[in-house]
Amino acid sequence: MIRRRYRQFSSINVTNLVDVTFVLLVIFMLSAPVIQRSTDVTPPSTDQGEIVRRLDPGTSLVVEMDALGNISVAGEAVPPEDLASLAEVALSSGRAEAYLRADGQVQYAKLAAALTELRRGGYADVGLIQEAAGGEL
Repeated sequence: MIRRRYRQFSSINVTNLVDVTFVLLVIFMLSAPVIQRSTDVTPPSTDQGEIVRRLDPGTSLVVEMDALGNISVAGEAVPPEDLASLAEVALSSGRAEAYLRADGQVQYAKLAAALTELRRGGYADVGLIQEAAGGEL
């Protein structure tokens, strides 16, 4: 009688499964900050005004302000005192339009201060972004 040297191994090798899972976890952890590009802002809604479907970041500067008055541009936090110099740089780089997207709960004084800083930076007209009454922007 001939004995087999090796017996059949009938369990699943989970090492490859764990390796793939860890690689996917690392990929998602690295890509999560890139996906989050906007501040949590809920602008007031209305049924009046022009509906703008999409703003081109190459031709317009979009400044966002959350409910606490924190300012961000393209997901990056900007101190209020640096907003005028940022606006000057954006205007000189070809961004002819400026828009302010503020949360509905922001204090008016903080909103007015941001508008003043944008005007100091060279933008005479600053558009205010708000949501349409149906919830679309």
